[in-house]
Parts: sequence; C-alpha cells; structure tokens
Amino acid sequence: MKNNYKISFLIPAHNEEKIIATTISHLLKIPYDNYEVIIGLDGCTDKTEEIVKNFCKKSSKVRYYKLNLRQGKPAVIDSIIKKALGKIVFINDADWTYEIKDNKMFEKFLSVFNDKKIGGIAESFPAEWHRDRLKKGDIGYKMEAYSSYFWLKYQKKRFTYKKGRIRYLKEPTMFLTNIFRKKLYKPNFSLGDDFERTHYIIKNGYQVVLFDDPNMPRIKTTYYQTKLKDSFNQKIRTAVARKQLKSKEVFNIGIKDYYLPVTWYIFKEAWKTNIKIGFIISFWVAMTITATIIAKFKKIGTKEGWKIRIKR
Repeated sequence: MKNNYKISFLIPAHNEEKIIATTISHLLKIPYDNYEVIIGLDGCTDKTEEIVKNFCKKSSKVRYYKLNLRQGKPAVIDSIIKKALGKIVFINDADWTYEIKDNKMFEKFLSVFNDKKIGGIAESFPAEWHRDRLKKGDIGYKMEAYSSYFWLKYQKKRFTYKKGRIRYLKEPTMFLTNIFRKKLYKPNFSLGDDFERTHYIIKNGYQVVLFDDPNMPRIKTTYYQTKLKDSFNQKIRTAVARKQLKSKEVFNIGIKDYYLPVTWYIFKEAWKTNIKIGFIISFWVAMTITATIIAKFKKIGTKEGWKIRIKR
C-alpha cells in the first residue's frame, strides 16, 4: 500500500549558521513529495535567518517563523507545531540529518502508521551510530556513540518484543520518540520532552515501535567531534531531566531495578568489544556518576538546561 501521509519536519534553531544549511539540504533531498519543513528561529543573532531565507526562496516546502522565546526546544516546538499541516510530525534537531536510503525504505518506514494503533516511532539507533562518524570521531564522540548504542541495545532486549520486522515497546521506560501522529501531541516543557512523549503516547492507548534494521530511515549527527567538557555538561542536563520526569511522575525507575543493570550491561559490552572501547566506557561511567551527583545539588530549570549543549 502506497503511503501519502503529509509529513511536517519541525526544526528548532538558535544560532545554527554552521550547520543549518546541511540539515535543510538533506531534508530537501528525501525521496518523498508530500512534506514540509518548518523552522522555528528562536532569537537568532547570527546568519541563521539569512541562510533559511535562501532555502525558502528555492523551495516552497520550507518556511520559518521568527520567535524570541529562549525557553528551550520544547517551547519552540509548541509554537511551530500549531502551524504544521502534516498528520505525522518529525521533530528534527538542528544538528541532525535524516538518512533515507531510497523511496522503498521510506515507504516501509511510514507504513507502520497504516496501523491506527501505532502512535509513534522511537529512536531505533543513536544519532551518532554511523560508520563514517565513528571512523572520524574523537574520544568524546565515540564515548557518546558506544554508550548510547549499548544502552539502547539493553532497552530493546528488556523492554520490547518483536513481531515481524517491527519491535513494540512493552513499557516506555527511557525510549525517545520524535516521530508521531500530530493529534497525539501534548505540550511538555521538561528537558526530557522526547522521553515524556513516549510515556504520553502509550498512556493514551497507542503503541510506540522501533526497528532493528539499520537500513531503515534514521537520524545522523552533523558533527563527529564532542569535547569532553560538553559531554559532561550534557550528562548534568540529562540527570536534571530524569529528576524533572520523576517529580512529574512520568516514570519511577530506580537504581536497583534499572540504573545498575543497564550500567553493568554497557560496561560488559564495551569490554567485550575491545580494550580501547572498554577504557572509554569506564571513563563514561565515572563521568555519568559524577554528573548525577552534581545535578542533585544544582538548580537548573528547562530554560537554563537547554543552553547546555555541544558547542558548534
């Protein structure tokens, strides 16, 4: 069955002059016709707007809105999703591109929405998990890539079941959902908006799915270098996000039943891979524990938290 869902790609952007052209260019090459690209320019002071304007002149698929919210990514999404015409929404961070092999694979990908019980597609592979990126990546990048890959592998084993070519979530835990039916959108302004979205979709009686096939469409970073300082700060932000979600009772996973088992699994998988990755992940474990402790004593809200990001 040929799909013709209207798709809306939503890009929140603040001072992204170095990468925004790459992100939009990739979207304009996808093998599909029925889609739009909406960019929310949030208080940009560099050349981001000028670059986006040029794309708007070249393609009617692209439009943008000038905002000055400075409240973080969820606030930008909440504003521009109201302008979206698509039934399916793809939240596209400014430093992501969508890798889509061909029209056939994209059709397979979208076909999951033919099942009206499916509300969203969770992240199936980390954005960093691509051969060319791993080859070029520095230590900080490899640390993020391997830790995220092993973490997701653990989640798939424990919290999903497979039916045909698709994996279904048994429970939401910490899966990230950025592709979903627009009608299921609910404003959320936490630092873990993509985690929270997964819980909301399932809570409302819909299923969230993901794939094992790496050839299916998936996100890819525009960068391949991550300073350890940036990585550490992002871990503080992630720890704050977990704290926010716990206080909102989105989930209540504990140290013994989740964090210890998943950390041990990541540690074991790393050392099974090779000594170098083992040492990198050992450092990641120490960094994560330290960041979690610091986050307990830091008062960081969503507005401040979203300013902690990888330097472009």
